[in-house]
Amino acid sequence: MRGDKSWYQLDNAGKLYSSIISSRATTLFRLSATLTSPIYPDLLQEALELTLQRFPFFKVQLKQGFFWYYFEGTDQMPQVEKERYYPCMSLSIKKRGSFPYRVYYYNNRIALELSHSMTDGTGGLKFLGELVKQYLHLKEGIPIEQEEISDEQLEAETENGFRRYYDKSIPAPKTKLGNSFKLPLELDKKGYYHIVTGIIPVEALKKKAKEYDVSITIFLTAIYIQSLLTIQERTSRRKRPVVINVPVNMRSYFPSDTMRNFFVSITPSIDARLGKYEFEEIIQEVKIEFSRLLTPKKLKQYIKQSVISEKSLMLRLMPSPIKDMVAPSIYSFFGEGQYTSGLSNLGIVRVPSEMEKYIERVECYPPPSIGNKVKAILTSYKEHMYISFGNLSKDRMLEREFFRSIRELGIQVTIETNDEENEDGLLSEMRN
Repeated sequence: MRGDKSWYQLDNAGKLYSSIISSRATTLFRLSATLTSPIYPDLLQEALELTLQRFPFFKVQLKQGFFWYYFEGTDQMPQVEKERYYPCMSLSIKKRGSFPYRVYYYNNRIALELSHSMTDGTGGLKFLGELVKQYLHLKEGIPIEQEEISDEQLEAETENGFRRYYDKSIPAPKTKLGNSFKLPLELDKKGYYHIVTGIIPVEALKKKAKEYDVSITIFLTAIYIQSLLTIQERTSRRKRPVVINVPVNMRSYFPSDTMRNFFVSITPSIDARLGKYEFEEIIQEVKIEFSRLLTPKKLKQYIKQSVISEKSLMLRLMPSPIKDMVAPSIYSFFGEGQYTSGLSNLGIVRVPSEMEKYIERVECYPPPSIGNKVKAILTSYKEHMYISFGNLSKDRMLEREFFRSIRELGIQVTIETNDEENEDGLLSEMRN
């Protein structure tokens, strides 16, 4: 993809996300790095331009074709902006001259918000890492080699991993989930996205997860499900399954250097209609489900599912303006409408040793969703894990229950929120 007039097709996930974008479901997720000193906007702009030399396929804008959207190279340059109040909102990537991402600064923080039509968390972290590296080179003089991307790298980093590993002989999984429990929440006003972040010592989590002989991801997924079951018991007379959407980074199972979307979702669940579950039972159920689904053979079924949905003759022949009208409803019903909530783990963030002393924390926020009004995403940097909830409603019932459950297990949590109007009350409630 060389030159400003180059273009490339969206990957399978990107095609879906480009069609469901709305003022509430913006498809934007946020990755941020908080440094030890205030950000200089002019240096950040220069760092962004250097980063785009390394990743030229990010210097694109979304264009509408007759059947599908696509990305087209541009000679325009994105501009860094001072951060606004609510994250992951108010970016129309379909607007002429817009980019499918933006770079914010605020005090010591560099924030990158990307549309899922372009990339996933792994690709986004790689872009953010390069941006911070270039910035620290300019401001602090850390030594780096300015890397030029070869044609082979460019092809590898823009490949469609779904197509590469698609095997038409493998059957798609049977994934009909039925009616799952939904949190009884009302949407807040448009443009409002409430974030609550819990900061937890990684070693304390490791130690507690080890007591149950599971990974941190399984441990936290079980707490998440337990919290939702508790809320259902309290708020709903009719019991339904609690189903969690857990994205899986496919690069961990299939070799790929792609910077585009390359993930599938598994759906661990507990059927509350079968009776009350103790925490140990929930952990064992989740452990079994992860073990059963997280194998290359099983995951290839999910790749098949992703590709065949795009290959549907009706969908392929439907003009893109019509897709824009019907896709949100289809996604709400067959996609996130089947889940209770979502929990994503971007894993451990590591940076070169010469950068570590300049970076205090790295965290992420999930994309807002009408189908799942509350979702959570987590990442680890140095000795802390950052678990961030994104919420389109005013109610914090899930956040309160989740962090209360962690505290009851003897793990210390520090809570932060962007809800300045209710900050004191929220933090007080979550501490009790």
